[in-house]
Amino acid sequence: MIERAVIAGGKTGGHLYPGVAVAEEILARNPDATITFIGTEDGIESRVLPPLGYQLETITVSRLKGGGVLDRILGLLRVPLAMMQSWRLLRALRPQVVLGVGGYASGPALLAAWFARYPTAIQEQNAQPGLTNRILGRFVRAVYVGFETAGRHFQKGEVVFTGNPIRRALVKALTGGDDRETGEENALSVLIFGGSQGARFLNENVPEALAAFQASHPHVHLKVTHQTGLHDEELVRERYLASPIAEAVEVVPFIHDMPSAYAASDLAICRAGALTVAEVTAVGLPCLFVPFPFAADNHQEANALVMVNGDAGTMVRQSEWAQEQVATWLGELAQDPQRRLDLSRRARALARPEAARDLVDHLEVLAA
Repeated sequence: MIERAVIAGGKTGGHLYPGVAVAEEILARNPDATITFIGTEDGIESRVLPPLGYQLETITVSRLKGGGVLDRILGLLRVPLAMMQSWRLLRALRPQVVLGVGGYASGPALLAAWFARYPTAIQEQNAQPGLTNRILGRFVRAVYVGFETAGRHFQKGEVVFTGNPIRRALVKALTGGDDRETGEENALSVLIFGGSQGARFLNENVPEALAAFQASHPHVHLKVTHQTGLHDEELVRERYLASPIAEAVEVVPFIHDMPSAYAASDLAICRAGALTVAEVTAVGLPCLFVPFPFAADNHQEANALVMVNGDAGTMVRQSEWAQEQVATWLGELAQDPQRRLDLSRRARALARPEAARDLVDHLEVLAA
C-alpha cells in the first residue's frame, strides 16, 4: 500500500488528468495516503488541482523543445534550478515512489528523484513518446504506456502496457452501459469536438463538409453537436447559420458532460489526443480522427493509426482533408447502422478502462 507518492508533470490536461486518475486510485486504496503533485505555476495543474484538494508544489522550468532558440536556451538554463527545487521538495516529502506524467516539470523532478535513489516511473500517454519521456525511460525503473506500440521506444527498464488512466467517475459513466444500439438507418447524430480549447481547423472546415453531406444525402435526418472552444463560438455559429443545416446544429463553447454527449452520438469528428482516444474507446464511439499536425513528434497521428489499424476508426490528415471524402464517410455510416455497431465493438475492444487500477497495482510493488 502506498502512503506517500509524488506525481510530477502537467502543463496540459493530456498530461495532468492521467496523474489525477492514478492519485484517485491510490486514495481509494488508502484514504490516508499523501499525494503531492510537482508542476508549474502557469500550467493547467495550478487551476485544476487545488479545487480537487491535492497539494501542488511548483518549480521553475520551461520548454526544451519547440519555440524559438532563446526559449530553448532559457529552458536549459532553468534545468539545474528546477532539479535543485525538486530535490529539496523530495527531501521534505520522502515519497515511496515518484511518477512522471509528462510536461515541463516531469523531467527535472524525476531526474532529481533518480539521483536521490527514490523509486521512479513514467506514464507515457501517446503511441509516439515525447522527447522528455524517451530520455527519462533510460533512468526510471518502470514505464507505463497508454498504447502498446509505444513500448518499442523504451529499451531499458520494465515496460508495462496499462492503457491510459481515466478518472474514476468518468470510467463509471463511460463504461456503465451495454453495447451501443445500432441506431436508425438514414439518421445520424454527429459530435464534433477538439478538446477543451476547441480545434480551429475543425471549426473552419467541418460545417462546410456537413452541409455538403446533407446536400448529397437529403434523406438522412442529421443532428449535430459542435463544441468550438471559447474563442470560435461565434465564428462557427455564423457558419452554420449561413448553411442549410442550421436547424440541425447545436453550437456550444464547452461540453461539461462528455459521457452524455458521447452516448447521444452515433459518431464523432475529433482530434486524436491520447485521452480523447481513451475516452472514445471506453464508450465505443466510432470516430473520424483529424490529428493535430503540429503536436510534438506528430504523436496524434500515431495515436489515430492505432485505431485505424484496429479497424476501429478512420483518419484524415489536415493536409489531405476533402469535404467530399468526409461526406462519403458520413453517408456510408448513415446508411449502415450495423457498420457503426461493428466499429463501436472494435473500439471498445481496444479500451483499457482498468488502466489506473493496473498501473497502481504495479506501482505498489515498485514502492514496496
